[in-house]
Amino acid sequence: MNKYLRDIATFPRDARHAWRTDGARGFWSELAERTVHRIARSALYDLYERDLATIKWVPPPDGLEVRMLAPDEHEKLGSLMTRRRRAQLARGDANRTVFAALRDGVVVGYSWWTSTFDSALDFSPLVLPADAIFHGFVHVERAERHRGTASALFSTGEMYFHSRGTRVCWFLIKSNNVAGARSALGRSSGRSRHVARLSYRRILHRTMRTLSIAEGPEKQ
Repeated sequence: MNKYLRDIATFPRDARHAWRTDGARGFWSELAERTVHRIARSALYDLYERDLATIKWVPPPDGLEVRMLAPDEHEKLGSLMTRRRRAQLARGDANRTVFAALRDGVVVGYSWWTSTFDSALDFSPLVLPADAIFHGFVHVERAERHRGTASALFSTGEMYFHSRGTRVCWFLIKSNNVAGARSALGRSSGRSRHVARLSYRRILHRTMRTLSIAEGPEKQ
């Protein structure tokens, strides 16, 4: 199907989902993906590395179960995913480890991890260390936010990989996410350092991406 026709066909469902999970911001994000972002877009990310030997266990909120999903359970995530996110998961399904937060058996949040970079860093000269894991994405339903659900998903995943010999976790945070950066470098979530900054710009069919390596260890 033509991508523009696909945009039109999938917008009603994705818009309803985005409104339910992210409110007006999510709705406008889905609209922008099909309009403004078809012409131009830009983003700035910071790449961090967390020492898994320093992480602390974060228990899930009351009534919530956090566990790994088997590959044949990934369909449980359907109600929480837009078309674009489902396509991203499917592209590397065999290489993604997915953890989910469930309340009464219903998935209310999820997080995935890969042994290679996701598409945002595919171009870069950086190489994910052999004893590292990349945290690709986390999403929590709006009603479950600000309760520690995302922290529990992070913690469960990191504890799992550390128990299997993984030394560090690499992850991206949008540079304008001040709270996220503060949390990433906070002692409560384990010792971390800033690795690099990624700049992404696209105008029509031209894409420009740059990567600036951090100068110092910046450990906390």
